[in-house]
Amino acid sequence: MEMIFVQTCINGLMLGMIYVLMALGLTLIFSIMGIINFAHGEIFMLGGFATFFLAEYYGVYFFFSLIISMVIIGVFGVLIERIIFRPLRGDPLNLLVISLGLAIVLQNLALIFWGPEERPVPFDFQGIINILGMVFSKERLVAFIISTILVIGLYLFVVRTKTGKALQAVTQDSEAAALQGININQINALTFGIGCALASAAGSAMGPIFLVSPFMGILPAMKAFIIIMLGGLGSIIGAVVGGLILGIAESFGATYLGSTFQNMVGFIILMFILIVKPLGLFGYRE
Repeated sequence: MEMIFVQTCINGLMLGMIYVLMALGLTLIFSIMGIINFAHGEIFMLGGFATFFLAEYYGVYFFFSLIISMVIIGVFGVLIERIIFRPLRGDPLNLLVISLGLAIVLQNLALIFWGPEERPVPFDFQGIINILGMVFSKERLVAFIISTILVIGLYLFVVRTKTGKALQAVTQDSEAAALQGININQINALTFGIGCALASAAGSAMGPIFLVSPFMGILPAMKAFIIIMLGGLGSIIGAVVGGLILGIAESFGATYLGSTFQNMVGFIILMFILIVKPLGLFGYRE
């Protein structure tokens, strides 16, 4: 019983870290730009497909495929920020509507070009691994390692670099940051690019586990929204804590209540947290 409990906790942490990677991009975009990007799940999907095509048809090693996909989708994110979102800056309602429209367009384009079928991403580390009597999926373990590296990398970038400090300044007060010479347009484009690159990495990491399809981003996007509401809108720390809470809760739900209840757990926790603390765990009122 104790071994099952420990393995359930570890499985939850592994799953939660993947959720964190998905939610971090979403919360980073919101904290800097004030945009709730409903197309984030479709960006996740594009990252999964980019990795699939690079690995399947061009024989690129999975980890290189993931990095190349991050660059491609990151550049795509910069372009859509410049072409679609920037002209509507300061108009929250239209930004919300256009992000929803973008999600529908991207999903339908994926259906037209790639069809509805699910595809497995070529992966060299398939199977299971036994650690101290506990059994883990190699795919999930690799996804956990990738997610952890990227989350730590983002933290170091934001905290230790000059550009990261500029991001923090824009988050705190964009007008004051502009007066100090920070180019807000460049920061917004970079933020959107990083957010999309993180979503792409999450899609690539999840591809070998759940397969890639035009609909693969729907559920992860819903969970990313649960996480940022749970942790507090715009809070990067909240996204990390919320993702780990959701992953552990879902793991225990699947282990002790069955997989049917796994996806319900997040919504139950979210409702409870919002009743007790409406702004989320780390949210604050402006």
